[in-house]
Amino acid sequence: MNVKRLLLQMGVASIAMSFLISCSKTDDTPEPVKVTYNKDIKAIFVANCTPCHLAGGANPNKWDDYATAKSKITNILDRTQRMPGTTGFMPRNGTAQLPAATIALLKQWQADGLLEN
Repeated sequence: MNVKRLLLQMGVASIAMSFLISCSKTDDTPEPVKVTYNKDIKAIFVANCTPCHLAGGANPNKWDDYATAKSKITNILDRTQRMPGTTGFMPRNGTAQLPAATIALLKQWQADGLLEN
């Protein structure tokens, strides 16, 4: 009787161990949403860079064009982070920098790989 009980306990323990080993903890943390040009960035340019940097504007760099904005993001970040009144500050007729949250979003777009969609 002790042998049967021992075998039964070993069988139950073996099944329990197999179950525990096969269960791996899954990471339920959702993937962070990536910043994209069409969803997040284009609206910033339309709101803050009109009329110069949009289609029909005097400046040849059109930020409403994904490829152009993507290729010039380093320059855009540089110019928008300068102090108002300094040479090259953008937005040109602005008296204040873009909000920190807006600049952070532009930086995140760059960090996320400058995605279009």
